[in-house]
Order: sequence, then structure tokens, then C-alpha cells
Amino acid sequence: MNLDKCNWLNDAFNKINFNNLPHGIIINGPAGIGKKILAKAISEKIINNFAVDNNETITNLINKNNHPDLYILDKDKILLKDIRRQKKDSSTWDDEKGFNDVVSFLTLTPSISKSKVVCMLNADTMNVYAQNALLKSLEEPAPHSYVIMTTSRSKSLNQTIYSRCRVINLPIISASDIDVWLSANGLSDYSSYDFPSYSTPFSILENIQNEKENSYKEFIGLITDFLSEKTDQSQAIKSFGDLEVSFIEKINFVIEFLKIILKSKVTGESLSGKYNFFNRSTFSNLKISNIIADLNNLRNDFYEVSSINETHVLNYYFSELKQSIKQ
Repeated sequence: MNLDKCNWLNDAFNKINFNNLPHGIIINGPAGIGKKILAKAISEKIINNFAVDNNETITNLINKNNHPDLYILDKDKILLKDIRRQKKDSSTWDDEKGFNDVVSFLTLTPSISKSKVVCMLNADTMNVYAQNALLKSLEEPAPHSYVIMTTSRSKSLNQTIYSRCRVINLPIISASDIDVWLSANGLSDYSSYDFPSYSTPFSILENIQNEKENSYKEFIGLITDFLSEKTDQSQAIKSFGDLEVSFIEKINFVIEFLKIILKSKVTGESLSGKYNFFNRSTFSNLKISNIIADLNNLRNDFYEVSSINETHVLNYYFSELKQSIKQ
């Protein structure tokens, strides 16, 4: 998808002063906001030697990932060897990149462009060793070299990296703007209100394409049945566990639900639609706030550990919900 179909990305792109571009750029925003699209558009602009109009040949090379002056690193987790390979043996061989790495690439003389560009997606997955290896390339950048990074969590990188880069924070998109975007892309049968409030355009699109668009509604249904004692805890946890979404997304579902019912009690506003049942609920605002805080801490711990027992966690929090929310 192009920038011109995503006005929030186009706006961010047009605000960049390419005549005074830093060697490092960090694009930060939630998953599904379009960071990859913006990062590639910035990279292409640089590789095109900052020309007003894109060169068709260069664009084709970039689209095929064959441009010699553009290094795209798109991995679920970026390791030290991806940034700098200390030795060339079987332990550092990469099926996609071979023995190539970011630091070595940036030191090479450009082949057909005036600049070298590393487009590093998911940069917030770098561990401390990988980040330290990248630092020298940012502190003492080679002439005409640029590093474009994306992150889904603010403050997830070494503070020194931030000090050497310009940060572009992509804005939160309103539900009405998402609906306009869905309709413009032929998805007018869907509404942003069918999804959690933190959903982004491309996360909604991905859920629709993967036939997971009803996951959150199914969660609200099962939590309603559980708290109204139509199902017991073991069945509720099994149903929740069977939802085809990640563990982090399940935690996000619970946090979203708790925030919505807590807000209704604090503001005195009645809930509607799929939340209507919880207008009759009674609970301590403090208890719900504490559960939300605990879940946020659990989510942060998961990024560090990623080996949490899902069933054990769900058992604990479903028990907490049962004790805290009364009908």
C-alpha cells in the first residue's frame, strides 16, 4: 500500500526536511499503524538521491529488494550478529543475509546511489549487545549513510541511540478516521467499533484477512458468560485459550475490557452494545485499577522473558475478575 492511501503517513512524510536529514531516524508507533510503509518511503526517497519524482528503475530494484545501496533488515528479533558479525563461521551464517551485517554495509561506498541506507524494522527487538554494536555507526556515521528504524514501544532503545536520531511518533488514529479508511479500501462492512479501541488500520486489515475479525467480540461474549455464571472458570479459560490470537493480545483484550467498564463507572456513562450487560456490575474502582496495573506489568515482563505459563496466568486473573466484579 502507498503513502497516498494513508493520509496520516503522508502527513508525517511531508513534514520531513530532506535537506537537513539526520543519519538516524526512528519511526515509533503501535503495530499496524504503517511504520514499515513510511520507513520504506523514506529509504526510497534517499536512495533516489532526494529527487522530487521517483526513478522507476530504482523503485523496481527496491520493490524486488535488489538495490545494492539499500539494506532491509526485517526480522522478528534482531541479534548482535545481524548488526555486526564478529566472525564468519556457521554460527553467524544467516539464510537470508549470509555473512552480511548492518555495520559492514554502512562502511561500503555507494554503488549506484549517492547514499547507503539501512532500513531496520522491529528495531526495538534488539538486545543491549546489538544496540551497542549499532551505536558507533550512529555516533560516527560514514558519509552519506542513513539508518531508518521502526519501533512499536517508545523508550525501548538505548537513550544514546535516541540522542543520535530524529524520532517520528505516528499519531493515534480516531475511530471515525479508521472507518473512513476501511470504506475507502472496500471494507465498509466492517467498523472500528467491532475491534478494541487500540486497534490500528493494518491490524484490523490483518484480522479480517486472517478471519479473526470476531475475536474480540467472542472474548466479550465469553467474559459475559463467565461473570454471569453461565460457564465455569475452566470452560471460560479454555474458550479464551482457544482464541487464535497471541498471548499478549489476550492480555490486551482483558485490559481493554477493564478500562471500558472502569471508565463507565468513573464518568457515570452507561455502556451500550456488547458491553450493556456490565451496567449492572458493581466493583471497586481501586481493585480494577490494580488489576489493570498488574496486567500492564505482566505485559512488560513478557517482552523480557517471553516464557510465561499462559494457563496459570489466566487462572489467576479470571479468579481476580470473579472476585472483583459482581452482578
